[in-house]
Amino acid sequence: TIYRPINMERRDYNYYEANAATINMEKITSCEGNAKILHRLCADDPPRIIHLILGGETFSSNAFIFEGDDLGWLSYFIGKSECLLHLRINYLPGG
Repeated sequence: TIYRPINMERRDYNYYEANAATINMEKITSCEGNAKILHRLCADDPPRIIHLILGGETFSSNAFIFEGDDLGWLSYFIGKSECLLHLRINYLPGG
């Protein structure tokens, strides 16, 4: 059985495509550093991210995943990135 919170908003690819250009990165992340990571994933200008390590406070990472991070948006920007070559997930909340 997969646990899904009752209040989880379900969105599809079209939702992300329609809102990606205007989304406020600070409102969908738990910290300024993660907002910068999302911006760098979708930006055309350097420095681009080619290696992304997701982790919690106890892991060596360049992005820390906390309860305030919207994993749907993170997944969308990872999927849209044309530069990202490596993704390692050390930690996801509730997992």
